[in-house]
Amino acid sequence: MPGRRSPNPGDTSHGDVNRSAAEWIARLNADDSTARDAADFRTWLAANPDHAARFERATDLWDMVPGTAPSRAPVTRRRAIASLVALTATTAGGTIAFQAAHAATPYETGIGEQRRIALQDGSSLLLDATTRVRVIATAARRRLWLAHGRIDLTVAALTVPFTIDAGQGDLTAQAGRFDLRRDRDDRVAVTAIEGSAALGATRRITGGERLAQGRIDRPDLAATQAWTSGRAAFHDDSLATVAEEANRYSATRLVIADPAVARLRVSGMYRMGDNVALGRSLGTLLAVRVRTIDGAVLLGG
Repeated sequence: MPGRRSPNPGDTSHGDVNRSAAEWIARLNADDSTARDAADFRTWLAANPDHAARFERATDLWDMVPGTAPSRAPVTRRRAIASLVALTATTAGGTIAFQAAHAATPYETGIGEQRRIALQDGSSLLLDATTRVRVIATAARRRLWLAHGRIDLTVAALTVPFTIDAGQGDLTAQAGRFDLRRDRDDRVAVTAIEGSAALGATRRITGGERLAQGRIDRPDLAATQAWTSGRAAFHDDSLATVAEEANRYSATRLVIADPAVARLRVSGMYRMGDNVALGRSLGTLLAVRVRTIDGAVLLGG
């Protein structure tokens, strides 16, 4: 791939393997990671038994590099590689709590795209628009990392628990169906549609309960799951919040042209994907001016 050094499948020295492992970590966690990267990685992993062990150790160090955790700003590949190689060369023994799976597969959706995925362990995923996850789901190890966006996760019943990392501590479930959302400002909400999940040793949510911002409540499940049928439910939300949500589903953006209207409140269920139609509906509902200019729908002004 142009501009990328492909780690050498024949790496044998510890130094070479350490560097290749660091490069794979940076590549697989980059915003432009592709399915080809994942396939090339599996080839590299199978080429030498030492590769998996070195990669596992490098992933244990990944969270120690400033800026590489999902909740922080992206780092450049060069900086990530340099930091990881330095850590791998100088850190002797020990691990940290962050344990990335060496066989994790990345999945991602863009604006207006939803994607359904069948996992190897019998579980399944529905990714909402603008969502990014990494998953390992085998009979021996099951873990999902939600970087941002929203998913509907059905966990198949197995003895090995399914661990979910959305940036606010690990949740574990044996079976069930869960709605998970992680916004770019790291607000996280996990709803147990069916089954139950544990957060640590003392907290648990069961069917119908939601854990959000450290609190457990019982949301309207129909509203929570509206996105799976292409709709969005709002309850006394600001127009600014509605526009932000709608822009996940349409390249034609809703733009607040007058800050005074951003605080107007909206309730109801709306179909997503057609921001021109949505803008007109909101304009009628809120009695605000609506204009379409250069691929954007302006509200107010």
